[in-house]
Amino acid sequence: MIIAICIAAPLAFALGVRLVPQRAARRIARLLLAVVAALLPLAAAGSLDALSRVFVVIVSLLGLLATFFSAGILADDWTSGYALWSSKPVYFVLLGAFWSAMLLVVMAANFAALWLGISLTTLATAFLVGYSGEPAALEAAWKYLVLCSVGIAFALLGIVVLAHVSIADGIAPTAALSWTAIAAHGQTGFAVLARLAVALMIVGFATKAGLVPMHAWLPDAHSKAPAPISGLLSGVLVSCALYAIMRTLGVAVALGAGAFASALLVWFGALSIVVAGVLMLTQTDLKRLLAYSTVEHAGIVAIALGFGGPIGWFAALFHVVVHAFAKSSAFFCAGIVQRERGSTEMRRLHGLWNVGASGRILLGSLGALSGMPPFGLFFSELLVVYAGVASHKWAPLAIGVLGFAFAFAAIARAAIEIEAGAVPSGSAQTSASSARPYARLATLTAAIALTCALVLALLPWSVAGAALQATAATIGGAH
Repeated sequence: MIIAICIAAPLAFALGVRLVPQRAARRIARLLLAVVAALLPLAAAGSLDALSRVFVVIVSLLGLLATFFSAGILADDWTSGYALWSSKPVYFVLLGAFWSAMLLVVMAANFAALWLGISLTTLATAFLVGYSGEPAALEAAWKYLVLCSVGIAFALLGIVVLAHVSIADGIAPTAALSWTAIAAHGQTGFAVLARLAVALMIVGFATKAGLVPMHAWLPDAHSKAPAPISGLLSGVLVSCALYAIMRTLGVAVALGAGAFASALLVWFGALSIVVAGVLMLTQTDLKRLLAYSTVEHAGIVAIALGFGGPIGWFAALFHVVVHAFAKSSAFFCAGIVQRERGSTEMRRLHGLWNVGASGRILLGSLGALSGMPPFGLFFSELLVVYAGVASHKWAPLAIGVLGFAFAFAAIARAAIEIEAGAVPSGSAQTSASSARPYARLATLTAAIALTCALVLALLPWSVAGAALQATAATIGGAH
């Protein structure tokens, strides 16, 4: 019951706020209830395993920060947009539904509930991607809806095959989709069907994670959505899809299909890293650059899971956590910059270092995403390389390292271009712009997200033992 309450709370609170009559009181109520929704999962921590707890923290904290960011940057000069759903009340209801759906994914106890949560995130966010109602945004929303629906269908088919394998192995129908029950049962006598189920599920969830070649929806959707939604899409929703892949890998190991699943993930990851790295070099829009960076980082997690072993699994988990906060911070700052400059075209964003805190936080976020020390992605990428060497998978490792270089070059070039130089003539931004009321709360949330990424990096080994043990236990218990 407590888990159901935690899942329903963000949506229920978003709906309940509409009953508050006064605008100022409604805003305060929205923020207070968001804090309550973020803290509620603490009551259910004892009912979740270690992996779920890690992802619940990501969803709750970044859901809270996105709500505060939205309340700040969207507080004044609100426009209704061009679509029926482009209004402030509908926006926050959809944001609450998105938050609740992601909680369902990471608090589920079986693949049926997990799949339902993934499906609900698609429905909620399709409207948020097309929030502005502009033709490009609507096209991105349709592409997102269609391609992700195809991926979800593949995952559902794999789940059906998995249920058949579980029941044929003697697992009770009520527990046929429980990863705990499947892991306790052990290897299957239907190896071919098990590999088919695992392949379909990985392909389906990889589509939602934006792995190459199923990534076509991601750059458009993440770049056209409002900044707080882009942050959640890249930082949290992709993490939820990677969580589903981790659960699938755990089941694959238990069924004796671990090597097959690892091979799929290694090559999906390697291709995602290098293709995204090359495409990042060609981008001229900041939000599209950040979107392709998400493809690259999802690939890093996938290749780390494929390399396997305690180091690879820990690297994947640590990378997911740090990337979630760093990428959300980057998109939040991009939203502030877009509000000030009226564009995210990098040729119009020179001189950001000199015009306020948002530009400097953005530089820190880009440094984190490029894999520079002392941020945590530097440590996790080193561990990924170590795991690749330990697994002797030289070809995908070489491809991945090449992709690292491309992505680093693309982000470094972008950071230099937008931070250095003078503010373009005709720009409305001034050095005092970040002091405007709407920017204060938004800038603060971006700073908090980046600080979380930095703190995690400065204390990596203090959490390494517990996270490593939790990951290894979840993905088969091998050491």
